[in-house]
Amino acid sequence: MKNRIESFRGSEHFRLNYIADSVIAAIAVPGTGSLGNAAIIDLGDITLVVDTFSTIQAAEDLKAAAEYLTGNPVSYVINTHWHSDHTSGNQVFLPAANIISTSTTREIMNTFARDRLAQYRENTVQMYQAIKEFEEQIQQETDEKLKREMAWESASDREFMKMLPNLVHSLPTITFDQQMTIHGSNRSIQLITFGGGHTQSDAIVYIPEDKIVVIGDLVLSKHHPVLAYANPQEWLNILEQVELLGVETIVPGHGEVCSLQELHEVKGYITDIMAIVAEAVQSKKSIDEIEVPELYHNWYFTTYFKTNLSKVYDMITKLEG
Repeated sequence: MKNRIESFRGSEHFRLNYIADSVIAAIAVPGTGSLGNAAIIDLGDITLVVDTFSTIQAAEDLKAAAEYLTGNPVSYVINTHWHSDHTSGNQVFLPAANIISTSTTREIMNTFARDRLAQYRENTVQMYQAIKEFEEQIQQETDEKLKREMAWESASDREFMKMLPNLVHSLPTITFDQQMTIHGSNRSIQLITFGGGHTQSDAIVYIPEDKIVVIGDLVLSKHHPVLAYANPQEWLNILEQVELLGVETIVPGHGEVCSLQELHEVKGYITDIMAIVAEAVQSKKSIDEIEVPELYHNWYFTTYFKTNLSKVYDMITKLEG
């Protein structure tokens, strides 16, 4: 696949990153219709795609890339979790491909995620107004890094809203509960879930022969992990399980292709934020006063730091109450 990357027509939504003969990462370009990363996996006679971006247009480019690079149609799509920046492009691959997720992920997509999408459709005027107000905030922002991040976020939101009228909510067609293997003529992959950390259920795609894992949002490279639907302690447990697989290369849900170093950084972040909030609760200090620690100043998704504090604060005070 490597020699075909340069001749692919390209996409404004992602950059192709060769990892091995079996795996190409599609790394999201900030401020476009991708938002999260995806991956293309060539098993020889079978082509798979992992996650499908935030918009139909980005997914169409992903499908074109997968078919061009491997010479085969996409047979399977894996959704690592239910978030829309990893599933909104599912419809592009139907009906030719089967979509695979955990049973829990499919259930959430068929209930909560479906209802949320219906609310988006009913409230488009309010959503565009919210984007406009957010863009006014951007103009007032004095921190240049944060200003750039906010502009990317707004641009991706507009891409999503522009696509929304054409979005068909497309559910997985095959589910699994612990592990599933797909065998190709050249290699096999393992779909594994250790439970829910980032969301209520997270799946990873493990290629043992190449020591590669496509991990969804369980690992983000130099981005603040998103804790909105998370179980932080389970997340830490899951990452320990991943370490035991002997992985060397990680395709994260956001950010550049990375290694176990970034996995350790995510573990450190989760541990740190839990300790910071616990200390604030103990000393009756407002979490509004907490600044981003120096260690994470250069990470992206800065706007999630405050919501992460609130999530952990609610968890801790609920336990103590």
